[in-house]
Amino acid sequence: MRRLNVRKWKLLLPLAALAVAAAAIAASSLGATPKVIRLAIMSDCKGAFAGGYELDIGGAEAALAQYAGGKPTNRKKPSDGMTGIKVGGHPVKIVGYGCGNDTVPLAISETKRLMEQLNADVMIGPLSGDEAVAISHYAQKHPNKTFIIGTAGSQDPTLQIAPKNVFRYHGDGAQWNAGTGEIAYKKLGWRKAAIIMDDYSFGWTSAAGLIADFCAVGGKITKRVYPPLNTTDYSSYAQQMPTDVDGTFVAVGGAGLIPFLKAYEQAKGPIEAKKFIGNLFWGTPGQFQQNFPRELAITEAAALAGADAIQFRIDHAKEERVIGVLKSVRDASGWETRPSPHPTAKSTGATLVRGQGVSVMFRSWETVPGPGLRSSRPRIPLLQGVVGATGVA
Repeated sequence: MRRLNVRKWKLLLPLAALAVAAAAIAASSLGATPKVIRLAIMSDCKGAFAGGYELDIGGAEAALAQYAGGKPTNRKKPSDGMTGIKVGGHPVKIVGYGCGNDTVPLAISETKRLMEQLNADVMIGPLSGDEAVAISHYAQKHPNKTFIIGTAGSQDPTLQIAPKNVFRYHGDGAQWNAGTGEIAYKKLGWRKAAIIMDDYSFGWTSAAGLIADFCAVGGKITKRVYPPLNTTDYSSYAQQMPTDVDGTFVAVGGAGLIPFLKAYEQAKGPIEAKKFIGNLFWGTPGQFQQNFPRELAITEAAALAGADAIQFRIDHAKEERVIGVLKSVRDASGWETRPSPHPTAKSTGATLVRGQGVSVMFRSWETVPGPGLRSSRPRIPLLQGVVGATGVA
């Protein structure tokens, strides 16, 4: 398999829905001048996930730039627009950008503005779970419009509601947590656990992935706590968390994770790393939107350069502490130094494929889950996701 194949399909799949729309338009206008496909992109510029607004839009436009000839108007601000896009012989015009706040009313009003007032044929988005559920119901009533879910990880849009004009090209929150509960039971020895989850569709889905595995192998969830999304004071919810359990699952995300962890420590005492497991927000609490796409881009750059992901970072790092952390965790984790993907990796077949990943970031005066829980110095480099190893300088 050529090196770019695995990465290409991740970017090309969303274009497939655009191609479907192009084919439908072409079928209705045979012999005519190719019709312009009107595209809208929607993310959250307000609320718990506002920090990722431009990054989300940039992610949607990355495929258009790489595979459809799109040219950004302003490389530093994706929402300024893009020109020159062409899919399936049809020019594509971005007619507008939606601004949500992770709530249903604004998601629907913005969707109506984009699809009805600006007359978009296709919408990429939204970001959050409840937004996607509502927009999937909207899609049922507008079968001639096409919707490509952005990053929303709730199951309902494509598993329960499942309109034929709604597409998803990424996993949902339960899939992202697959295996975590089994690790807690078999590796950490948990038998009883508590869970706290954001009280909305993604929080439920994310928690379901943790609970399903844990209970399937014999574990028991003895307490469930549901703080509303956008909670700022978690003290009352932290008080509800039991201490007579083997561990706690945390499915609190966005801007809420750090406040919950601090509230927990104030209520119950220091967090023990082996007694806490979280979802995808746990990896970079407080900076998920910024760090996750940036580190993905660096790993992609390493792969394109034919370089090992850790060595690529070492070669381009300037701070000795970062270089030291990278080298130390590489050596301690048994990291396999090689370009990505693995030379034996295949895109088809039933054989289990194992991989490795790396993410390095700076943590400034924050609570860091896991080893090195509490930092007392500014700008502490934290490396995570290296075959289960974590290191702090």
